[in-house]
Amino acid sequence: MDGPLTRAGWLVRWFVRPFAGQEPSFYRAVTACLLAAGLFWQMNALNKTYTTRLDFPLHWHYDSAHYVPLRPLPPTVAVMVTGPGWRLLRANLGWGTHPADLRPVPNPGTRYLPDETWRRGLQNALEGLQVNEWSGDTLRLTFDRYVTRRLPLALPPDSARRYRARFTPAVVSFRGPATLVQALPNPYPVRLLRDDAEATEVPIVPPARIRASVKSVSAKVTRR
Repeated sequence: MDGPLTRAGWLVRWFVRPFAGQEPSFYRAVTACLLAAGLFWQMNALNKTYTTRLDFPLHWHYDSAHYVPLRPLPPTVAVMVTGPGWRLLRANLGWGTHPADLRPVPNPGTRYLPDETWRRGLQNALEGLQVNEWSGDTLRLTFDRYVTRRLPLALPPDSARRYRARFTPAVVSFRGPATLVQALPNPYPVRLLRDDAEATEVPIVPPARIRASVKSVSAKVTRR
């Protein structure tokens, strides 16, 4: 009795036999026919309607001179869209598409992007596709207002017990998100690089997201 492998070999030989001994032009014609059939099938498939998930790029517009996001704004958003296969393929490959323009109102306390804002921006960018839903958790927003605060400088308590210091300049401006700048201590502590009583240059190292008006100050230090 013939086994499965024997029957499989017989089928392969039966399929290949008509092609044996043919001229090279015959094989080129067969290859061309197979490619044309594959292309036709692909074009027919791309003309159908599908629903898929896209990670679509975003372009944020807001008053960056006066407001700052307290956490990075997402560069993309996950959306479920429905449309023709051709249009979905172009969107996936980034052909003929541009990022969605989103324009949040960056008031302190803003926690999300209103429905009409994100939907209008996405629908304009995804022309020809229907936006079904989006991953709203990725578009939670936290903005704060930029502020500037001038603070006098002083030695931290552990150094102040042993030294006196006169800084030049004696007052430094700090700029950043209001909630962070208002939390800075007054006076602002400046730590000596060396534990001695010599005149020295001392760096000003503000917390992350805050910028100081100077990078360092001169300190005239004397012992108590």
